[in-house]
Amino acid sequence: MAISGILVHCLKDDLAAVEQEVSSMKELTTYGIHEDAYLVAVVESPSDIIEKVMKRINKIEGVLTVYTTYLTIEDEIGDDGKLTSNLSATRHMKMEPRQDNR
Repeated sequence: MAISGILVHCLKDDLAAVEQEVSSMKELTTYGIHEDAYLVAVVESPSDIIEKVMKRINKIEGVLTVYTTYLTIEDEIGDDGKLTSNLSATRHMKMEPRQDNR
């Protein structure tokens, strides 16, 4: 399960319509509007579909962009009982250990 805090940036005139549409998405919980420009929300979804949810939000008419404020991912157990990780980022990123020159 992935949990991500997000800010959905919109024009002031579009906030009410965007909030209504985002609120209807089962993966999201909204927490109000910040500075007349940002809808504050939390996304909770399986880690393998959180990227699709974010893209779906970004395609809503009136949305300028979506900012991730935090992201946490819990381990997921597949049907076979094994630990799984389906995040697309794991296919594209390779973390290297930090090399200190001290």
